[in-house]
Amino acid sequence: MDTNQVILEVSHLEKSFGSHSVLKDIDFKVKKGDVVSVIGASGSGKSTMLRCINLLETPTKGHIYYQGKDITEPGTNVCAYREKVGMVFQNFNLFNNMNVLENCMAGQIKVAKKAKEEAEKNALHFLEKVDMAAYINAKPRQLSGGQKQRVAIARALAMEPEILLFDEPTSALDPQMVGEVLNVMRTLAKEGLTMIIVTHEMAFAKDISSHVIFMADGVIAEEGNAQQIFETPQKKETKEFLARFRQGI
Repeated sequence: MDTNQVILEVSHLEKSFGSHSVLKDIDFKVKKGDVVSVIGASGSGKSTMLRCINLLETPTKGHIYYQGKDITEPGTNVCAYREKVGMVFQNFNLFNNMNVLENCMAGQIKVAKKAKEEAEKNALHFLEKVDMAAYINAKPRQLSGGQKQRVAIARALAMEPEILLFDEPTSALDPQMVGEVLNVMRTLAKEGLTMIIVTHEMAFAKDISSHVIFMADGVIAEEGNAQQIFETPQKKETKEFLARFRQGI
């Protein structure tokens, strides 16, 4: 693996909703195999940034380059891009009328145009990986929150993305279910999957991240490796934010 290969670059990204500026001049790069955790208080712009990267929100200004190509340019094939840059949401976003297996096959068939047999084989492989293969016939309403989120991760993995974005994947879960989702993400990180994770799980972020971005008021206030940010933060805002989590780390 070429660990110096930049696969995603965010350049001077800005996002406003009306007169409200949510993101201001955001710049960072993601290399192949990086696990980037984005931390910060609620309302600091973390999820909006992730939604811009996935083109669920249209950036007001700036550029996002994937494999050197500006995906904010008109004419970008958004579906093809999202195959490569997948997303796992806070509230799972599973199709309630489909069972677990069908949920993991739908995107492969509709978007990636895979044959049904291939999609099923692929779905089963990734459901096995997240320990959900026993539930292939269950509907989402029959699953716990942690199980739903593991299915959502399997569904995203089944598209075989190059980067996976996680938008607070544990914040809708009961505390006892958080661990099962974080364990899956730990495994993916060890296997070298490139990930950008918006999270409030500080101990997890410290443990798993190759790079940490601390956001405050729509800007990147500080960034560095996990040790720099969690052990020796430089900025006052970072220190104050992390002080609240000290007991948990």
